[in-house]
Amino acid sequence: MTNPTAVISKNLCLYLLEKPSLFPCVEVPKNAINFIRIHKEKLSVKGDFSFPCSLDLWKNCCKETGHKLRLTAFDMFKEVEEDICNNERQKFLKIASRWAIPIDRIRIDNERCFLYLKRHTVMLMLLQRVLNNDKNEECYGKLKKNPKQKVWLSGMKLAEQQHEELSFCRAKLVENILLRVLEYSQWTVVTEEYAEEARKGNIGEVLMLNVASAAGKVTVNPFVIPPSRLSYATIRCGIVIDPITGKLTKLKTSEYLSCRSNDMCLMAMHKYGVRIKDDKSFSALMSRLGAAAVTVDLMEVRHSSPVQIIRSGKGSTRGAAFILYNSARLESLLRKFEEKVENGEYGKLPPIESIDFALLDEDVSIMVIFYIELNLLFQ
Repeated sequence: MTNPTAVISKNLCLYLLEKPSLFPCVEVPKNAINFIRIHKEKLSVKGDFSFPCSLDLWKNCCKETGHKLRLTAFDMFKEVEEDICNNERQKFLKIASRWAIPIDRIRIDNERCFLYLKRHTVMLMLLQRVLNNDKNEECYGKLKKNPKQKVWLSGMKLAEQQHEELSFCRAKLVENILLRVLEYSQWTVVTEEYAEEARKGNIGEVLMLNVASAAGKVTVNPFVIPPSRLSYATIRCGIVIDPITGKLTKLKTSEYLSCRSNDMCLMAMHKYGVRIKDDKSFSALMSRLGAAAVTVDLMEVRHSSPVQIIRSGKGSTRGAAFILYNSARLESLLRKFEEKVENGEYGKLPPIESIDFALLDEDVSIMVIFYIELNLLFQ
């Protein structure tokens, strides 16, 4: 299944528009899909989706493809003729409630139509799909766009001094993450020798991925002439900035790792009440937490954008310490629950079908379920 937001957008366009009789296979207008806005905050007020009700806007977007407006469908926006409006709304909801991602209700305000999902149905569907992944021989979050794609990740070759530069350290982190994503996906990661044969045109096509830091010189990919079957894509990584100067940081990677390890130690002491132990295992733990904090710091924003380092432990309240602490807390809670189930102190979790998802009525619930997990599951 494709991305659910795209499915909803397409379903809406198919309901509101009629395909041209001479070209029934033509896709819905891209401009029409762009009209549909996906909301990610204040969902109880704004709904999950919204789109403009203006006939003129929809008419203009249909000129390129030859689509026509389904005028009876647009009657549900005419609040002047109340009976016709209500009938058309009920007709729409009857159909939309059977969509793969069902609609529960609509609201018209200030020439916009706001759509509210059947949240409990969506939550149940998501969790069932995740829990049944093994049976379907699928894996949650795995790429499905082109399972036959072959890819070669060209490793970064850094000079000795570049290993100590945070901007190049960030690019190396992106490369390592990308490699794990590729290995987890259904794409086939090939060797350099295989990619060389593709360049010579002896075998099928291969995509070469290269990670580069904006702090270094931009190199032009070679071998772009036939008979090469090697296509290229370069992922450029933004620089690491010092928040004081606003320029490329001069702080070394080793110094920043030490700084963040110390921050994690102080955070553990003062906020979470951890007692400092003077032994190797505790020092090793703080070093690992420091390294994890550096990873969160450098990956906190889009990889192509510049990122600021954290000075004197000052950063986002939802930064590395918050993420690492709550991750460990959740893991501990789940582990203890499993132990108590095995010891007979707790009963097993009930079947998912018997869970009342009506209790999850906060906006944050649907935001986590729909906009993060659901989009990963159906990408």
